[in-house]
Amino acid sequence: MKKQLTVFICAAMLLCSCGKNTENNNKSQSKQQNSQAQSSSTAYESKTAELPSLKEIYAEDFYVGTAVSPYQLAEPDCISLIKEQFNSMTCENEMKPDSLLDKQTTLSDIEKYRECPAVHFDKCKEQLEFAKENGIKMRGHTLIWYSQTPEWLFYKDYDTSGELADRELMLKRMENYIKSVFEWADSEYPGLFYAWDVVNEAAADQGKAMRDCLWLQTISDDYIEKAFEYARKYQPAGVKLYYNDYNAFQINKQLEIIDFLRPVAEAGNIDGVGMQSHIGTWCNTESYGEALRRYNTELGVEISITELDISKDNSEDWQKTQGDYAQKFMEKILQLKSDGVPITSFTVWGLKDTMSWKSNESPLFFDGKMNAKPSFYGLVAAKDPDAAVIEDN
Repeated sequence: MKKQLTVFICAAMLLCSCGKNTENNNKSQSKQQNSQAQSSSTAYESKTAELPSLKEIYAEDFYVGTAVSPYQLAEPDCISLIKEQFNSMTCENEMKPDSLLDKQTTLSDIEKYRECPAVHFDKCKEQLEFAKENGIKMRGHTLIWYSQTPEWLFYKDYDTSGELADRELMLKRMENYIKSVFEWADSEYPGLFYAWDVVNEAAADQGKAMRDCLWLQTISDDYIEKAFEYARKYQPAGVKLYYNDYNAFQINKQLEIIDFLRPVAEAGNIDGVGMQSHIGTWCNTESYGEALRRYNTELGVEISITELDISKDNSEDWQKTQGDYAQKFMEKILQLKSDGVPITSFTVWGLKDTMSWKSNESPLFFDGKMNAKPSFYGLVAAKDPDAAVIEDN
Protein backbone atom coordinates (compact mmCIF):
# COMPACT_ATOMS: atom_id res chain seq x y z
CA MET A 1 0.00 0.00 0.00
CA LYS A 2 1.06 3.63 -0.33
CA LYS A 3 3.45 4.74 2.35
CA GLN A 4 1.53 5.93 5.36
CA LEU A 5 1.86 9.61 6.09
CA THR A 6 2.82 10.92 9.51
CA VAL A 7 -0.05 10.71 11.95
CA PHE A 8 -0.75 14.01 13.61
CA ILE A 9 -2.49 14.85 16.84
CA CYS A 10 -4.65 17.95 17.03
CA ALA A 11 -7.05 19.30 19.57
CA ALA A 12 -10.66 18.27 18.98
CA MET A 13 -12.83 21.21 18.16
CA LEU A 14 -16.54 21.37 18.88
CA LEU A 15 -18.79 22.96 16.31
CA CYS A 16 -21.43 24.96 18.11
CA SER A 17 -24.90 25.31 16.67
CA CYS A 18 -25.85 28.48 14.86
CA GLY A 19 -28.92 30.31 13.72
CA LYS A 20 -30.42 31.25 17.13
CA ASN A 21 -30.16 34.67 18.68
CA THR A 22 -29.68 33.18 22.13
CA GLU A 23 -26.55 31.35 20.97
CA ASN A 24 -24.51 34.21 19.54
CA ASN A 25 -21.60 33.57 21.88
CA ASN A 26 -21.47 29.90 20.96
CA LYS A 27 -21.79 30.76 17.29
CA SER A 28 -18.89 33.19 17.51
CA GLN A 29 -16.80 30.56 19.29
CA SER A 30 -17.65 28.01 16.58
CA LYS A 31 -16.56 30.34 13.81
CA GLN A 32 -13.31 31.09 15.63
CA GLN A 33 -12.61 27.37 16.06
CA ASN A 34 -13.37 26.64 12.42
CA SER A 35 -11.16 29.50 11.30
CA GLN A 36 -8.34 28.18 13.47
CA ALA A 37 -8.83 24.65 12.11
CA GLN A 38 -8.82 25.84 8.52
CA SER A 39 -5.68 27.93 8.95
CA SER A 40 -3.89 25.39 11.13
CA SER A 41 -4.65 22.50 8.76
CA THR A 42 -1.78 23.66 6.60
CA ALA A 43 0.56 23.18 9.57
CA TYR A 44 -0.09 19.43 9.58
CA GLU A 45 0.86 16.90 6.98
CA SER A 46 -2.24 15.77 5.14
CA LYS A 47 -3.06 12.07 5.31
CA THR A 48 -4.38 12.19 1.76
CA ALA A 49 -1.91 14.53 0.04
CA GLU A 50 -0.18 11.80 -1.99
CA LEU A 51 -3.39 10.48 -3.52
CA PRO A 52 -4.34 11.23 -7.11
CA SER A 53 -6.74 14.17 -7.26
CA LEU A 54 -10.20 13.60 -8.72
CA LYS A 55 -10.68 17.26 -9.55
CA GLU A 56 -7.43 17.25 -11.53
CA ILE A 57 -8.07 13.94 -13.27
CA TYR A 58 -11.53 15.08 -14.40
CA ALA A 59 -10.67 18.75 -14.91
CA GLU A 60 -11.58 18.62 -18.60
CA ASP A 61 -14.79 16.63 -18.02
CA PHE A 62 -16.88 18.11 -15.23
CA TYR A 63 -16.87 19.58 -11.74
CA VAL A 64 -16.12 17.02 -9.03
CA GLY A 65 -17.96 17.81 -5.83
CA THR A 66 -18.88 16.67 -2.34
CA ALA A 67 -21.51 17.42 0.29
CA VAL A 68 -20.13 19.33 3.29
CA SER A 69 -21.51 20.05 6.78
CA PRO A 70 -20.19 22.80 9.08
CA TYR A 71 -18.70 20.44 11.67
CA GLN A 72 -16.39 18.99 9.03
CA LEU A 73 -14.76 22.39 8.61
CA ALA A 74 -13.41 22.04 12.15
CA GLU A 75 -11.47 18.89 11.22
CA PRO A 76 -8.10 19.33 9.45
CA ASP A 77 -8.38 15.93 7.75
CA CYS A 78 -11.69 16.92 6.18
CA ILE A 79 -10.41 20.34 5.17
CA SER A 80 -7.40 18.80 3.45
CA LEU A 81 -9.50 16.22 1.62
CA ILE A 82 -11.94 18.84 0.33
CA LYS A 83 -9.16 21.09 -0.93
CA GLU A 84 -7.26 18.23 -2.56
CA GLN A 85 -10.08 16.35 -4.25
CA PHE A 86 -12.98 18.70 -5.02
CA ASN A 87 -13.79 21.89 -6.91
CA SER A 88 -17.51 21.86 -6.14
CA MET A 89 -19.44 21.78 -2.87
CA THR A 90 -23.06 21.29 -1.79
CA CYS A 91 -24.32 22.18 1.67
CA GLU A 92 -25.63 18.91 3.05
CA ASN A 93 -28.53 20.53 4.95
CA GLU A 94 -27.83 24.19 5.58
CA MET A 95 -29.45 25.64 2.45
CA LYS A 96 -32.66 23.62 2.68
CA PRO A 97 -35.85 25.60 3.44
CA ASP A 98 -35.97 24.80 7.14
CA SER A 99 -32.49 26.31 7.51
CA LEU A 100 -33.20 29.47 5.51
CA LEU A 101 -36.75 30.38 6.55
CA ASP A 102 -36.78 32.62 9.62
CA LYS A 103 -39.86 31.77 11.67
CA GLN A 104 -39.15 34.13 14.56
CA THR A 105 -38.83 37.20 12.35
CA THR A 106 -41.79 36.19 10.18
CA LEU A 107 -44.06 35.82 13.20
CA SER A 108 -42.90 39.13 14.67
CA ASP A 109 -44.96 40.97 12.04
CA ILE A 110 -47.30 38.65 10.16
CA GLU A 111 -48.81 41.37 7.98
CA LYS A 112 -45.38 42.60 6.90
CA TYR A 113 -44.21 39.09 6.03
CA ARG A 114 -47.51 37.58 4.92
CA GLU A 115 -46.53 37.36 1.26
CA CYS A 116 -42.78 37.27 1.76
CA PRO A 117 -41.52 35.08 4.63
CA ALA A 118 -38.30 36.28 6.23
CA VAL A 119 -35.08 34.42 5.48
CA HIS A 120 -31.67 34.22 7.11
CA PHE A 121 -28.44 32.55 6.11
CA ASP A 122 -26.56 32.03 9.37
CA LYS A 123 -26.33 28.27 9.01
CA CYS A 124 -24.69 28.16 5.60
CA LYS A 125 -22.23 31.04 5.79
CA GLU A 126 -19.30 28.96 7.06
CA GLN A 127 -19.49 26.63 4.07
CA LEU A 128 -19.90 29.52 1.63
CA GLU A 129 -16.96 31.41 3.10
CA PHE A 130 -14.81 28.29 2.94
CA ALA A 131 -15.76 27.70 -0.69
CA LYS A 132 -15.10 31.33 -1.61
CA GLU A 133 -11.70 31.38 0.10
CA ASN A 134 -10.60 28.16 -1.60
CA GLY A 135 -11.89 28.75 -5.12
CA ILE A 136 -14.57 26.05 -4.87
CA LYS A 137 -17.87 26.47 -6.72
CA MET A 138 -21.24 25.82 -5.08
CA ARG A 139 -24.40 23.91 -5.99
CA GLY A 140 -27.44 25.40 -4.28
CA HIS A 141 -29.59 22.72 -2.62
CA THR A 142 -32.58 23.13 -2.47
CA LEU A 143 -35.43 25.63 -2.96
CA ILE A 144 -38.74 23.77 -3.27
CA TRP A 145 -39.04 20.44 -1.48
CA TYR A 146 -41.76 18.48 0.27
CA SER A 147 -39.37 17.63 3.11
CA GLN A 148 -37.37 19.86 5.44
CA THR A 149 -39.77 22.69 4.64
CA PRO A 150 -41.54 23.97 7.78
CA GLU A 151 -45.27 23.28 7.84
CA TRP A 152 -46.09 26.77 9.10
CA LEU A 153 -45.09 28.22 5.72
CA PHE A 154 -48.26 26.78 4.16
CA TYR A 155 -50.78 28.36 6.54
CA LYS A 156 -52.49 31.69 6.01
CA ASP A 157 -51.32 33.21 9.31
CA TYR A 158 -48.28 30.94 9.65
CA ASP A 159 -50.30 29.07 12.30
CA THR A 160 -50.62 25.32 11.80
CA SER A 161 -53.81 25.28 13.88
CA GLY A 162 -55.46 27.66 11.42
CA GLU A 163 -56.41 27.40 7.74
CA LEU A 164 -54.12 26.61 4.84
CA ALA A 165 -53.06 29.49 2.61
CA ASP A 166 -54.83 29.68 -0.74
CA ARG A 167 -53.18 29.30 -4.15
CA GLU A 168 -52.68 33.03 -4.73
CA LEU A 169 -50.96 33.57 -1.40
CA MET A 170 -48.71 30.51 -1.74
CA LEU A 171 -47.64 31.54 -5.23
CA LYS A 172 -46.60 34.92 -3.84
CA ARG A 173 -44.70 33.26 -1.00
CA MET A 174 -42.99 30.87 -3.40
CA GLU A 175 -41.95 33.67 -5.75
CA ASN A 176 -40.72 35.95 -2.99
CA TYR A 177 -38.82 33.14 -1.27
CA ILE A 178 -36.98 32.20 -4.46
CA LYS A 179 -36.32 35.86 -5.20
CA SER A 180 -34.96 36.51 -1.69
CA VAL A 181 -32.59 33.52 -1.78
CA PHE A 182 -31.26 34.29 -5.26
CA GLU A 183 -30.80 37.99 -4.58
CA TRP A 184 -28.94 37.33 -1.32
CA ALA A 185 -26.66 34.73 -2.90
CA ASP A 186 -25.89 36.94 -5.88
CA SER A 187 -25.26 39.99 -3.69
CA GLU A 188 -23.14 38.31 -1.03
CA TYR A 189 -21.41 35.66 -3.17
CA PRO A 190 -21.52 36.76 -6.81
CA GLY A 191 -20.31 34.06 -9.18
CA LEU A 192 -19.94 31.41 -6.47
CA PHE A 193 -22.96 29.32 -7.45
CA TYR A 194 -23.07 27.51 -10.78
CA ALA A 195 -26.30 25.53 -10.26
CA TRP A 196 -29.40 25.41 -8.05
CA ASP A 197 -31.80 22.56 -7.37
CA VAL A 198 -35.07 24.45 -7.87
CA VAL A 199 -37.38 21.50 -7.16
CA ASN A 200 -36.34 18.37 -5.29
CA GLU A 201 -38.01 14.95 -5.18
CA ALA A 202 -41.46 15.84 -6.56
CA ALA A 203 -42.05 12.41 -8.10
CA ALA A 204 -43.93 9.71 -6.22
CA ASP A 205 -42.18 6.41 -5.60
CA GLN A 206 -45.06 4.20 -6.69
CA GLY A 207 -47.13 4.62 -9.81
CA LYS A 208 -47.09 7.44 -12.30
CA ALA A 209 -48.02 10.39 -10.13
CA MET A 210 -46.62 13.46 -8.45
CA ARG A 211 -45.79 13.18 -4.76
CA ASP A 212 -48.58 14.44 -2.52
CA CYS A 213 -47.31 17.38 -0.47
CA LEU A 214 -48.38 20.77 0.83
CA TRP A 215 -46.98 22.53 -2.25
CA LEU A 216 -49.33 20.40 -4.35
CA GLN A 217 -52.27 20.83 -1.98
CA THR A 218 -52.06 24.61 -1.75
CA ILE A 219 -51.00 25.54 -5.30
CA SER A 220 -52.07 22.59 -7.50
CA ASP A 221 -50.14 20.35 -9.86
CA ASP A 222 -48.55 23.26 -11.73
CA TYR A 223 -46.44 24.23 -8.69
CA ILE A 224 -43.33 22.78 -10.34
CA GLU A 225 -43.88 24.90 -13.45
CA LYS A 226 -44.38 27.99 -11.32
CA ALA A 227 -41.24 27.31 -9.26
CA PHE A 228 -39.09 27.13 -12.39
CA GLU A 229 -40.84 30.17 -13.88
CA TYR A 230 -39.90 32.23 -10.82
CA ALA A 231 -36.42 30.76 -10.68
CA ARG A 232 -35.78 31.71 -14.30
CA LYS A 233 -37.11 35.19 -13.60
CA TYR A 234 -34.66 35.84 -10.77
CA GLN A 235 -31.72 33.53 -11.53
CA PRO A 236 -28.27 35.10 -11.15
CA ALA A 237 -26.03 35.16 -14.20
CA GLY A 238 -24.20 31.89 -14.82
CA VAL A 239 -26.52 29.76 -12.66
CA LYS A 240 -28.16 26.64 -14.12
CA LEU A 241 -31.62 25.57 -12.89
CA TYR A 242 -32.09 21.90 -11.97
CA TYR A 243 -34.69 19.35 -11.05
CA ASN A 244 -33.18 16.78 -8.64
CA ASP A 245 -34.42 13.35 -7.54
CA TYR A 246 -33.43 9.91 -6.28
CA ASN A 247 -34.07 6.68 -8.23
CA ALA A 248 -34.57 8.92 -11.25
CA PHE A 249 -33.12 6.14 -13.43
CA GLN A 250 -36.01 3.76 -12.69
CA ILE A 251 -38.17 3.70 -15.80
CA ASN A 252 -41.62 4.37 -14.29
CA LYS A 253 -40.34 7.18 -12.13
CA GLN A 254 -38.35 8.61 -15.01
CA LEU A 255 -41.38 8.72 -17.31
CA GLU A 256 -43.31 10.49 -14.55
CA ILE A 257 -40.54 13.05 -14.14
CA ILE A 258 -40.33 13.66 -17.87
CA ASP A 259 -44.10 14.17 -18.02
CA PHE A 260 -44.21 16.93 -15.42
CA LEU A 261 -40.97 18.54 -16.60
CA ARG A 262 -41.96 18.65 -20.27
CA PRO A 263 -43.96 21.90 -19.99
CA VAL A 264 -41.11 23.39 -17.94
CA ALA A 265 -38.65 22.49 -20.70
CA GLU A 266 -40.99 23.77 -23.42
CA ALA A 267 -41.15 27.10 -21.58
CA GLY A 268 -37.36 27.20 -21.54
CA ASN A 269 -37.21 27.31 -17.75
CA ILE A 270 -35.02 24.30 -16.89
CA ASP A 271 -31.36 23.62 -17.63
CA GLY A 272 -30.62 20.28 -16.04
CA VAL A 273 -31.71 17.11 -14.26
CA GLY A 274 -29.84 16.00 -11.16
CA MET A 275 -29.44 12.27 -10.64
CA GLN A 276 -29.00 11.84 -6.88
CA SER A 277 -27.72 8.28 -7.32
CA HIS A 278 -27.98 6.79 -3.85
CA ILE A 279 -27.31 3.36 -5.27
CA GLY A 280 -25.58 0.04 -4.65
CA THR A 281 -23.68 -2.45 -6.75
CA TRP A 282 -27.10 -3.81 -7.78
CA CYS A 283 -27.74 -0.77 -10.00
CA ASN A 284 -27.45 -1.73 -13.66
CA THR A 285 -25.11 0.77 -15.30
CA GLU A 286 -26.58 0.20 -18.77
CA SER A 287 -30.09 1.07 -17.60
CA TYR A 288 -28.72 4.00 -15.67
CA GLY A 289 -26.93 5.27 -18.75
CA GLU A 290 -30.05 4.97 -20.91
CA ALA A 291 -31.94 7.05 -18.36
CA LEU A 292 -29.42 9.86 -18.68
CA ARG A 293 -29.67 9.74 -22.47
CA ARG A 294 -33.47 9.83 -22.29
CA TYR A 295 -33.56 12.96 -20.09
CA ASN A 296 -31.19 14.70 -22.47
CA THR A 297 -33.10 13.62 -25.58
CA GLU A 298 -36.64 14.18 -24.27
CA LEU A 299 -36.08 17.42 -22.37
CA GLY A 300 -32.95 18.88 -23.96
CA VAL A 301 -31.28 19.25 -20.56
CA GLU A 302 -27.80 18.71 -19.19
CA ILE A 303 -27.16 16.13 -16.49
CA SER A 304 -25.40 16.17 -13.13
CA ILE A 305 -24.69 13.31 -10.74
CA THR A 306 -25.57 15.13 -7.52
CA GLU A 307 -25.45 12.82 -4.48
CA LEU A 308 -23.56 9.65 -5.34
CA ASP A 309 -22.94 6.95 -2.79
CA ILE A 310 -22.59 3.23 -3.46
CA SER A 311 -23.79 0.95 -0.66
CA LYS A 312 -21.79 -2.19 0.00
CA ASP A 313 -23.21 -5.62 -0.74
CA ASN A 314 -23.16 -8.62 1.58
CA SER A 315 -20.19 -10.36 -0.01
CA GLU A 316 -17.08 -11.16 2.02
CA ASP A 317 -14.91 -9.11 -0.32
CA TRP A 318 -17.36 -6.22 -0.53
CA GLN A 319 -14.67 -3.53 -0.81
CA LYS A 320 -13.31 -5.05 -4.02
CA THR A 321 -16.81 -5.49 -5.41
CA GLN A 322 -17.60 -1.89 -4.54
CA GLY A 323 -14.37 -0.70 -6.14
CA ASP A 324 -14.97 -2.66 -9.35
CA TYR A 325 -18.47 -1.23 -9.54
CA ALA A 326 -17.29 2.34 -8.97
CA GLN A 327 -14.92 1.99 -11.91
CA LYS A 328 -17.64 0.50 -14.11
CA PHE A 329 -20.07 3.25 -13.12
CA MET A 330 -17.60 6.02 -13.90
CA GLU A 331 -16.64 4.40 -17.19
CA LYS A 332 -20.31 4.55 -18.19
CA ILE A 333 -20.44 8.25 -17.27
CA LEU A 334 -17.36 8.93 -19.40
CA GLN A 335 -18.81 6.94 -22.30
CA LEU A 336 -22.00 9.01 -22.18
CA LYS A 337 -19.95 12.18 -22.04
CA SER A 338 -17.95 11.03 -25.07
CA ASP A 339 -21.20 10.25 -26.89
CA GLY A 340 -22.36 13.83 -26.45
CA VAL A 341 -24.55 13.63 -23.34
CA PRO A 342 -23.80 16.92 -21.52
CA ILE A 343 -22.74 15.78 -18.03
CA THR A 344 -21.49 18.83 -16.17
CA SER A 345 -20.83 17.78 -12.58
CA PHE A 346 -20.22 14.68 -10.48
CA THR A 347 -20.85 14.96 -6.72
CA VAL A 348 -20.33 12.35 -4.00
CA TRP A 349 -22.54 12.67 -0.94
CA GLY A 350 -19.99 12.99 1.84
CA LEU A 351 -16.33 12.66 2.74
CA LYS A 352 -15.93 9.32 4.54
CA ASP A 353 -18.03 6.34 5.57
CA THR A 354 -18.43 7.25 9.21
CA MET A 355 -19.84 10.67 8.24
CA SER A 356 -22.32 9.31 5.70
CA TRP A 357 -26.09 9.42 6.27
CA LYS A 358 -25.88 5.70 5.37
CA SER A 359 -22.81 4.97 7.47
CA ASN A 360 -23.86 1.37 8.21
CA GLU A 361 -23.66 0.68 4.46
CA SER A 362 -20.12 2.08 4.03
CA PRO A 363 -21.12 3.82 0.79
CA LEU A 364 -18.38 6.42 0.34
CA PHE A 365 -14.85 6.45 -1.05
CA PHE A 366 -12.81 6.88 2.15
CA ASP A 367 -13.13 4.82 5.30
CA GLY A 368 -13.53 6.19 8.81
CA LYS A 369 -9.75 6.66 9.17
CA MET A 370 -9.57 8.62 5.91
CA ASN A 371 -7.95 5.75 4.02
CA ALA A 372 -8.79 5.69 0.32
CA LYS A 373 -10.98 2.67 -0.45
CA PRO A 374 -10.96 0.57 -3.61
CA SER A 375 -14.03 2.56 -4.67
CA PHE A 376 -11.90 5.73 -4.72
CA TYR A 377 -9.31 4.03 -6.89
CA GLY A 378 -12.14 2.77 -9.08
CA LEU A 379 -13.17 6.37 -9.83
CA VAL A 380 -9.55 7.16 -10.61
CA ALA A 381 -8.98 4.10 -12.80
CA ALA A 382 -11.95 4.86 -15.04
CA LYS A 383 -10.06 7.86 -16.38
CA ASP A 384 -6.39 7.20 -15.53
CA PRO A 385 -5.54 3.55 -14.79
CA ASP A 386 -1.88 4.35 -14.18
CA ALA A 387 -2.78 6.79 -11.40
CA ALA A 388 -4.89 4.12 -9.70
CA VAL A 389 -1.98 1.72 -9.14
CA ILE A 390 -1.56 1.06 -5.42
CA GLU A 391 2.11 0.70 -4.64
CA ASP A 392 3.20 -1.94 -2.15
CA ASN A 393 5.32 -0.79 0.74
